[in-house]
Amino acid sequence: MLRSQIKTETKLWQILKKNTEHFVHWTRIESRSSFGVPDLNGCLDGREFWIELKIITTKTDNSYPRWSPLQIAWQTKRTRIGGLVWNLASHPSSGSLYLLDGRNLAERLMDGQIKYDHKESVPTTDDGWRALLDRVK
Repeated sequence: MLRSQIKTETKLWQILKKNTEHFVHWTRIESRSSFGVPDLNGCLDGREFWIELKIITTKTDNSYPRWSPLQIAWQTKRTRIGGLVWNLASHPSSGSLYLLDGRNLAERLMDGQIKYDHKESVPTTDDGWRALLDRVK
């Protein structure tokens, strides 16, 4: 799969699942039934975490994707009680993946500075995917 082909959240999920399902237990959440709840719940090495999938649609990566107020509220509430929530954003134009910690998401979005917690090219090996997900647990 070419990195530039990750242009939808569905495609990002398919690639993530295909490359990690042998070491992560995933549950995909139907957002129509649970407004604000992240797209994925995962468990890796006994640690549970949540991931919201996003696509950065601009040509450059100097912007954040969009979150609904309910998504921001859910991430804020969950992380305040110690939950692990991350946002995994694909930027098709650069072939990169970005991680953004859900802690203080509202404040980060309002301060006007675009700063992701981690950036890397889309992994091409099991070790690469494992290293990326080790950051979220």
